[in-house]
Amino acid sequence: MTPDAPQTVSRPEPAPSHLPRVLIVEDELLVAWHLESLVRDQSLEVCGLVPDGDGAIEQADDLDVDLILMDIRLAGRMDGIEAAKRIRQQRSTPIIFITAHGDPATCAHIERIVPGSPVLAKPVSAERLREAIASVLKLKPQ
Repeated sequence: MTPDAPQTVSRPEPAPSHLPRVLIVEDELLVAWHLESLVRDQSLEVCGLVPDGDGAIEQADDLDVDLILMDIRLAGRMDGIEAAKRIRQQRSTPIIFITAHGDPATCAHIERIVPGSPVLAKPVSAERLREAIASVLKLKPQ
């Protein structure tokens, strides 16, 4: 090999570190920021904050999210349950509902429309959110 010849060394590519990507769908900015902080504290990537159902549907696909935290009452015409239903028609992304409206009738409605989605009451604690995320992403709790 001459000094001018290009050298090719075959090295294995490092595995990309893929942090789960989380989309937060919440129309109250302070609540969205709080959720963002809780998610980042769990070493997850927040890839978007959107205030309405239409934005949630669009961003879930565009950002290729791994998890969605969804409020029920949102800005715009569509509520979080309808947005979740439409997202699930396109992809199997896990959805965790975080709401002030966790009454039994609402929870039963969510279970019919988006089966298996946890429903957490606001204000959500870091521990409850950690447990719910671990359950839907099959992660070990930290």
